[in-house]
Amino acid sequence: MMIKKLAVVMILVLGTLLLGSLFGVQHMNEELGITKPVPLEIKTDQSDESVKPVVQSGSKKPQVDAKSDLIDKRQKAEDVGRFNFFSELGSNMAEGANRLSRLALSQVMSFVHEVLNGESRSE
Repeated sequence: MMIKKLAVVMILVLGTLLLGSLFGVQHMNEELGITKPVPLEIKTDQSDESVKPVVQSGSKKPQVDAKSDLIDKRQKAEDVGRFNFFSELGSNMAEGANRLSRLALSQVMSFVHEVLNGESRSE
């Protein structure tokens, strides 16, 4: 029981030290001009009206519809290009973690500057 409490406390202390060092390094890099904060990009999704569902009526021209369907699929595959699901998933997770850490860092640093230090932003 005592060992479990000690392990939990050690994990919390190490986690706090790790996050503190991460925030400190990022803050010093920005203050010294080594790195510049990247502004967040807001992407708006526009509905693509060119993609419409194909409704087949009865059994009219099954061969012609199948060929045109294959041609449409080939064209769509060429437009999209090759796609690796796990690479995209990894890059999206990395970008999300980067944005989340930047948001947390900016909130902590604004709290420190404005509340604890009593400074106001006049930039």
